[in-house]
Amino acid sequence: MNCQKTLGIRMLRKEYDHIILLAHGSPDPLWKEPFESLYSQISQMYGADNSSLAYMELTTPTLEEAVAALSSNVKQVAVLPLFLAVGRHLRKDVPSQIEALQRSDLEIKLLPPIGEDTLVQSAIQTAIAQHLGKA
Repeated sequence: MNCQKTLGIRMLRKEYDHIILLAHGSPDPLWKEPFESLYSQISQMYGADNSSLAYMELTTPTLEEAVAALSSNVKQVAVLPLFLAVGRHLRKDVPSQIEALQRSDLEIKLLPPIGEDTLVQSAIQTAIAQHLGKA
């Protein structure tokens, strides 16, 4: 992410006021732990005012709840799916959720899933190589 440093806190790209990390969701409370840990690190780096964690279904907070909790001065939101690839949820379900949440004073942009990022793909390849004893 192209960040600038201001007063010791890294800021989001200038086109976004806030980023929502979006995970799928699960009724299993242990499933949330890796996402909550990741969000804890992200919110420490970029600030809790600049980031949220939400779940598409089966878990709270929902995307709708995360958007409802935004400050009134947030005008541009990016939703970053913590998914490996685009499937039905990212083709249909999440865009429908976002469309319903759009307001005249709030623009919400759906970013490509984190799994499409070359850095994530490289990290996965490295992890697989380590498991195969090839790293």
